[in-house]
Amino acid sequence: METDAAPTTAPRDAAFSFVCLGVGGGPLESNCSGYLMKPADRAWSDGTTLLEAGSWLGALVTLLREPQHAFYDVSFPECSAEGKAEIVNAWVRQALISHGHLDHIFGLVLASAARRTQCPVYGLKDTLETILGVFNGRIWPKLASYDASNPMAYYHLRPMEIKQAVPLVGGLTVRAFPISHGASLISDDTADFSAIHTASQFHPVCGPVSGHLSTTVSTAFVFTHTQKDCDVLFMGDVEPDTVSGSSLNRHVLEAVAPRAAQGKLRAIFLECSYGSSQPNEFLFGHLTPRHLYNELHTLAECVRVERGAKDTKDILRGVKCVVIHVKDMMLPGVGVPCRVPDNTAPDGLGPIGFPTLPIDLHSQIAAELASLEAEAQLGVELIMAKQGLRIEC
Repeated sequence: METDAAPTTAPRDAAFSFVCLGVGGGPLESNCSGYLMKPADRAWSDGTTLLEAGSWLGALVTLLREPQHAFYDVSFPECSAEGKAEIVNAWVRQALISHGHLDHIFGLVLASAARRTQCPVYGLKDTLETILGVFNGRIWPKLASYDASNPMAYYHLRPMEIKQAVPLVGGLTVRAFPISHGASLISDDTADFSAIHTASQFHPVCGPVSGHLSTTVSTAFVFTHTQKDCDVLFMGDVEPDTVSGSSLNRHVLEAVAPRAAQGKLRAIFLECSYGSSQPNEFLFGHLTPRHLYNELHTLAECVRVERGAKDTKDILRGVKCVVIHVKDMMLPGVGVPCRVPDNTAPDGLGPIGFPTLPIDLHSQIAAELASLEAEAQLGVELIMAKQGLRIEC
């Protein structure tokens, strides 16, 4: 596991502290989406929020074998990494889940019986219904419920209303916005898998696409530190508006643009699952570097309008873009069909082919994003998330 050199203190002006429990989107079950978050001016023991929970206690034990990295500001008693993980687990006061895919809830499910007190789990109703379907007595015991009085409700499911602020521990608030994570088959009527990746129109709460398809609802969370008056945008798995046929991503970016224009948006967590050579029909509801930068361009243009600026050069300076959910394409074999590089082609990409694995996708995406930023000059600070990394913003 990669970690940076251990810091000693958080930056003085930091408002949020994040620890990356897991940053990938598979296939490694040990490194799936999971983050711990707190106000930077509070101790972890004052109350912590679990954001996504694909990897949770197992990843936490691994991190706590060397706690001086991610948890440099915690004085743990002399005990095992497992003992330290139990301590940190007790500090988690609530969880937020963007959608119900396994790489975002697997750790939450496995850790359910390790709770000593009831833990609220927040999400859009669609997400919570998916989670409840796992705690059905067959896949997993019925340890989640909308009824807080249920003695077996180790997780109390609390639906979030779109755009309505929910208070979190430590003086933070969060608002939820629906975003699209691609179409899913809900019957066996479609033999052609590519059919689910055609652009379609649907209403802003991600309603059905057609009779045999459904849209997977994901969530963008906007966190606000009320005392320091600044925000962080965390977008769960998401597909481009140009692929979904919606304007859901634009709605989110328009909502945060006024705060960004005032210099109050500290960071954006954005997924980037594949390289830019991945064709749209094989995105599976995700972004590539080119699509990610289209989102940043949209935000930059909204901020430009808010400020009345003449262009977008350096308009996002001061904003960190934390790149998450890179797919670990590390197994040998033949990859997903994609357009392979071709320097003679107008766009630098040749016909669809099958690249040989393994691919160092992390480095490839980092290089593509650096090139796109050099061209766009938006001024954004790019950070490639790694398991064990602590981010202050």
